[in-house]
Amino acid sequence: MVKRRKLADLIIGPTASIRQAMKAIQKNGLRGVFVCDENRELLGIVMDPDIRRAILKNIDIGNSVKTIMNTSPFTVSADLPPEGQKTQVLASEKMLVPVVDRAGRVVDYFYFLELVKQKTYSQANHQGILPPAPVLVIGGAGYIGSMLVDKLLRIGHRVRVLDLLLYNSEGIQPFKGHENFEFIRGDCRNKSILFKALEGMAAVVHLGEIVGDPACKVNEDFTIDTNFMATHRLVHACIKMQVPRFIFTSSCSVYGINDGFMDEESELQPVSLYARCKIECERAILSHRYDNFCPTILRVATVHGKSHRQRFDLVVNLLTIKGLVEKKIQIFGGRQWRPFIAVRDVANAIVAVLHSEKSKVQNQIFNLGDSRENYTIAQAGEIVKKHLPDIEIEYQANQDDPRDYRVSFEKIKKTLGFTSERNLADTVSEITSAYRDQKLYADYRDPKYHNLLSLK
Repeated sequence: MVKRRKLADLIIGPTASIRQAMKAIQKNGLRGVFVCDENRELLGIVMDPDIRRAILKNIDIGNSVKTIMNTSPFTVSADLPPEGQKTQVLASEKMLVPVVDRAGRVVDYFYFLELVKQKTYSQANHQGILPPAPVLVIGGAGYIGSMLVDKLLRIGHRVRVLDLLLYNSEGIQPFKGHENFEFIRGDCRNKSILFKALEGMAAVVHLGEIVGDPACKVNEDFTIDTNFMATHRLVHACIKMQVPRFIFTSSCSVYGINDGFMDEESELQPVSLYARCKIECERAILSHRYDNFCPTILRVATVHGKSHRQRFDLVVNLLTIKGLVEKKIQIFGGRQWRPFIAVRDVANAIVAVLHSEKSKVQNQIFNLGDSRENYTIAQAGEIVKKHLPDIEIEYQANQDDPRDYRVSFEKIKKTLGFTSERNLADTVSEITSAYRDQKLYADYRDPKYHNLLSLK
């Protein structure tokens, strides 16, 4: 049960800074504050996502809170009877709503989680979302998403995909006509489409983002809206629709530049907007503490392997195909460490989380990978050359990507028993076979294989 706060704990003055608003939100625990004058007349509202968006835009948190507040917020009238007020709040998409009198003064508030009915879930929901339970995969036509959909359908789940098809539709072609597959084309930022997609779902896996550092630089405002604000709205929608399970794929790139092995408690040092968005998403998700909402965050290692929506802007895939086509690969730097994981293993791990007991995964962050699969970029290149001995390796200075981190995956191994089934060598063999035997990927430079080129 959400603790009822004093109204004074939710009010700050118009001279407050963004930093002071952050402290007030942290204290009240309700994810927002009302900005009022000395008479408590409402001037605006600042919610936690407004602050996180400002941080992502590098706005100084010493600035006035008025620079980020919503000056036309949703309110309910004090003249309405209590049940009428509650009806309006529940019909809105707002988490925190002020009650104002005829003079515009704040006299009370509603917090969504205080109103939402406590749904009684079956024991199966607490033990895991098992087949044929319906799962919504947002971004299910993508590199990871298409392999996850494949896995879920194979083991008997009903699967609904929501995807804008920003890149292409190849990822979902194998599933068309499958009796347990449903596709909705649309943007998860669209409220009506999102709520339609969430209807009747037992779990959501959120993969619908702009992926990769270069792609996120193309339009930073679009990236922040798509990679952060959309996630915030999605979490709120899941709570409102009472979808019990939620999985968010974060990234090991949040560790940035670090020595030693990074575990889930290690310092985060992001060096890109992509990683910073991931961190703010993690914080926003975990701020929604609600017994019947079970979010899990997976910090995914650098992914490789063959997918229904193939990518060649990932280092192992790119080195392999360049070696096959051009007989020469370039290694930029080489000493920087990366953890790696096959895309099929990412799908396996997501399913393992869905099927796990709530007590093991609720509000948890897991690094997703295998401690045996930490390599330097140079070592990854040598693995490629071992399978393609006739290729030449050319070493060049690393000028664009300072990331350097090794990661421990002991938590997910001990908690869920997860370890990778495939390694880098398996991917090199897999792509080699696809190229030589199936005559695929000769046009690996095609923009459809590259997130950045597709967006441009």
